[in-house]
Amino acid sequence: MKSFYKYLIPSVIASIFMSAYALVDGMFIGAKLQDIGLSAINLAWPITAFLQAVGASVGISGGIYITKLKASGEIDKSNKMKFTTIFVIFILSIIFGTILFFTAKDILILFGAKDTTLKYAVDYVKIIIIGSIFQMLGVGLIPLLKNNNNVKLAMIGSLSAILTNFILDYIFIYVLPWELKGAAFASVLAQVVSFFVCFIPFIKEFKGISFKFHDIKSLFLGSMAPFILNYSYATIIIITNSLCLKYGSDEAVAAYTLLSYLLYVINAQSQGVADAIQPLFSYHYTQKEYKSCHKMLYKCLIISFSLTFILSMLFYLFRHQLEGLYNLSNISSSYYEIGLIYYLAGFFLVSQFKVFCSYYYSIDDKKIANILTILEPLVVTPIIYYSITPFLHLTGVWVSFLIIQFIMLIMAIIFYLLVLKKERI
Repeated sequence: MKSFYKYLIPSVIASIFMSAYALVDGMFIGAKLQDIGLSAINLAWPITAFLQAVGASVGISGGIYITKLKASGEIDKSNKMKFTTIFVIFILSIIFGTILFFTAKDILILFGAKDTTLKYAVDYVKIIIIGSIFQMLGVGLIPLLKNNNNVKLAMIGSLSAILTNFILDYIFIYVLPWELKGAAFASVLAQVVSFFVCFIPFIKEFKGISFKFHDIKSLFLGSMAPFILNYSYATIIIITNSLCLKYGSDEAVAAYTLLSYLLYVINAQSQGVADAIQPLFSYHYTQKEYKSCHKMLYKCLIISFSLTFILSMLFYLFRHQLEGLYNLSNISSSYYEIGLIYYLAGFFLVSQFKVFCSYYYSIDDKKIANILTILEPLVVTPIIYYSITPFLHLTGVWVSFLIIQFIMLIMAIIFYLLVLKKERI
């Protein structure tokens, strides 16, 4: 029980505060640039999210692999895998950073950005890409710290990044007239701080790097499910942005930006609850202690639901204050208030679905994890969105979100029942 809460509490706190990144950026940008600034940052977000998803997924995969090696008594090999994981993230950051720097504008045009919105989005994302090494390593080190019994340091790294981001956002956006460029510089420098805080314990533990084909292959295979799980949110943002532009222009995208920030908080806490005890899930499942895994899963579901209830109540009670903080126009506010009702209902479904998905890849059930994480962004979301929005237009976007989350949770529960059946055989 103590181990459960030892992993859980710092991780949930860190995850919720990490989600404040988006909230803080949004508040400063909205106050300064209103709807067009919010629209630009949301159109650019999928590129930033891609870099973070790659870093986080390789880090999670490495963490799971390290836990399995420890459970098997291969301590020396597990130590080498820490640095193999860090090295792989570093190489990937250079590769993807270079590619995205030269293709960012074309990608943003493909996403629907144009005119002033395109200019702001390009200014923002190119700076983010230049700092991709720290973006990716900053998020990738967190799961490695958790598997290195440094959960509290992971939390400190996250909180230091948030504090740095908040202070620099104010300086770069308000004191200096850098607008979206200022928000990007603040985000990159905040990740630099997080990286150095999180990297400290690894310096003294260097045991070499393993370049065995089997290790690299296992690292990449294990990263597929968490990458899709992390990036599915950004994929959905791309689709939703395009529909908002079609049925309501930049004002609708601005309203959706605020809704997506709130969803980001829910995603972060749900992910944080399950990912926090990922080492415990992995360890007990490797030892075939299934009952312990299920008890922890049920606790995670209850805790995630409870936290979502508290957050949703706050979002609803302070909905008008949020509109003011983000400086939404009257048109954007009207879109936001309609969408908020559907999103609040969907948040409870999301809080359960994300925990189930995290559980599946923690116990190394890649088949189920991959099916669920691929189906939502690539199959269920497009089918529901493009079936409903032609009839309900912008309202259909909000309604579709709720329906999609209901379908995905039902599927996750069905797969869980199959896992239980398999374990009894």
